[in-house]
This record gives sequence, C-alpha cells and structure tokens, in this order.
Amino acid sequence: MRRLPLAVLVGLTVLLCTSPVLYAGPAAGRETERAHSYGPRARQQLVAYRDRTPPARGEALPGVVVLHGGFWYQDRSRGWRPWARRIADEGVVVFDVDYRRSVDAPWPAQRRDVLRALHWIRRHAGSLGVDPRRLVLLGSSAGGHLATNVAAYGAGRELLAGAVALSPVVDPYRAWRDGAARDGGTVRRGAAVLRSSAAVLAGCDPRRGSGAERADCRRVWRDMSAVHHATGGDDAPMLLVHSRRDFVPPVHSEDLRAAERRRGMGADDVRVVTVPGAEHGGALMRTPAVAERVLGWIAARTGARTERDAARPP
Repeated sequence: MRRLPLAVLVGLTVLLCTSPVLYAGPAAGRETERAHSYGPRARQQLVAYRDRTPPARGEALPGVVVLHGGFWYQDRSRGWRPWARRIADEGVVVFDVDYRRSVDAPWPAQRRDVLRALHWIRRHAGSLGVDPRRLVLLGSSAGGHLATNVAAYGAGRELLAGAVALSPVVDPYRAWRDGAARDGGTVRRGAAVLRSSAAVLAGCDPRRGSGAERADCRRVWRDMSAVHHATGGDDAPMLLVHSRRDFVPPVHSEDLRAAERRRGMGADDVRVVTVPGAEHGGALMRTPAVAERVLGWIAARTGARTERDAARPP
C-alpha cells in the first residue's frame, strides 16, 4: 500500500468539512438501515436506508446514491447518516456508498466501484423496493467528482435520473495545477492538499516521465475530468453547487456546464449554483436554501415526496 504524501498528512489539520454531520436535525427514527456488499472487495460496501412504512402496493421508490468526500483517501464516514435518514423519511431509498480509496487503488478504480454499485442496485431493485429508472447521485467534494464523472461517462442518462454534486472537483488536473500557488490562507492550504491528493489518485505526476509513459499519465488525468467525457444529451442531468470562496472554485463546474451546453445539453439539465461563503462539500447543506434547492431538484427529477420542510431541522 502506498503511503500518503506528507502534504496530505499535514493537510489533515486544516481540512474543511466534507460531510453535513448534525445539520439535518434528528431523524424521526422510522427508517431501516442495512449494510450490503456490492462487490468482493472490503470497501465495496453500501448502507441502505428506507422508511419502515411499506409503500403502496406495487410502488417502487426513487433512490439517492450518496458518494462521500474526503480527498479520495478517506473511508465513508457517518457524517451523511442524518441526511440519509431524513431523505429516507420522505419516501426515498438512500444508499450510502463506500468505494476504494486512492491509496488502495489508483484511478479508475473509484469510478468502477460507483458503476458497480449502481448496477448492483439496479439488479436488486425489486428486493430493495427502488425504481432503477429514478436513481440520483449525491456527491460531495471528491464524491462530487465521482458523481460528475459517472454522469458524463458513456450514456450516463441511461443509468441515472440525475446527479447532484457539492463542491465537485470536476477536473483534478485543474486542481493539481491550481494547488501549486503559495499565497497562504485556508483556501490555498486546502488547494495544496487537494493537489497532492489528486496526484495520488492519478498514480502519476503529469510533469514527469517521457514518451509512452508520459502519454499514459496524461490520458489518466484527462479521463479523470468529466469535461472530457461530456457528450450533451447522453449525459445525466446535473446540479452543481459551490460557495464563492471554496478552495474548489466554481470554475470547475462552469467549465463542465459550458462543455455540456456546447454538445447540446439543455440549460435546465445542467445548472451551476454559487452561494456566498466558504462552505465546502457536504457542509453546504448547512444552509437551508441550499438543502431546499438540492432536495427540490432531486424531487423534480425522481418524483420523490420530498417536502420543503425536509430541508429544515424539526
């Protein structure tokens, strides 16, 4: 197993929140919670949440697939659990998915794991009580990167009803390049950690090597960016959310929106929302207006029963 770079270890002291822990308010306690393996590897696990109340006879519920952040090397935390339970209360099956870390396997293992989890959910849709045509990804930070990449990879619209990404690192190469600046401050420190983490994910340094080795490395970096997979109408609809002073700047999502629009995606199918402040990733859900926008978008794409009040602590 590869060791984490020193910059990443140091950066642990300055990480901004990547999960919206405690901000959903106490859940009503009506949910079932069950772990499943979607593959043979240790981290190919997910936890499914659903309301104990049986749906109407023959009714299959929409599904939300949560992809956690953590610079691609952190395990799935319990930080999304309050929101998973709250969303499940509204008649949605929620899947909190873990995936292989960058220190266990380089790219594209993480995308393969997300795709494998989605196919597992679709195969078991009947027993899970979920409608495979109404699945939405909800990713934060590194998980937002995976959400956008999967949404734009191949015919993403065939797999997904949509993808929501909070502070998505849409283009890890841009993050690697931007993280080289050294003008101090929390934003710059976060960007420096992201730079190191992106290099671990890629498994190579884009400055080094020559000939075929360098060309292979560049292909990996290109493949990690959803911008280079954008095909317009074949891609799943996306809602992309950033704060203005986030260390993952909105330009990541603006570039993806521009690429999708050039290839024919409708304006309603790729939205970039920028809000005041410096919240990052799942912490954006602290803001009621953001939570309401996210849940409303999911409801519109899936026909979920999610209400406005679900975005507010009881």
